[in-house]
Amino acid sequence: MKKTVTWIVVADHQHARVYAHEGPGRGLQAIDGMTFDTLLEPSRDMKTDRPGRKPASGGAIRSMTPAIDPHREAGEKFIGGVAKAVSGAAGRKAFERLVLIAPPRALGEFRKALPDKVRKMVTAELNEDQTKTTDKDLADRLGAVLAI
Repeated sequence: MKKTVTWIVVADHQHARVYAHEGPGRGLQAIDGMTFDTLLEPSRDMKTDRPGRKPASGGAIRSMTPAIDPHREAGEKFIGGVAKAVSGAAGRKAFERLVLIAPPRALGEFRKALPDKVRKMVTAELNEDQTKTTDKDLADRLGAVLAI
């Protein structure tokens, strides 16, 4: 009988770890090359002190504020990179099922970043931040979702 491999992605906007689970009694195995980290500076350090100004057509001066918070944009880019790596592995048939564990906003960004084919592989989502959880505690936490 062919084993069913489930990948578990534990992420927020700065850290991500990916684990494999190959069935009951097998525990979780961290996947080599699938740990991601970035440093997000505070938003105030990622942009200029003041928005630019330019005269409007009517003569009044208008502020040119950025459309998106650079901190948030960097976090979305990080999630997109992790989703791309996971999607690539799905294309190589590295796993059959996917579990996503992330805080609410990051989880929503994962849903948007994953292609439909990979999104259909998602069997569970946990709407919480577990990035600082030890591997053992994570395995205990996943007992409700997987037969660890």
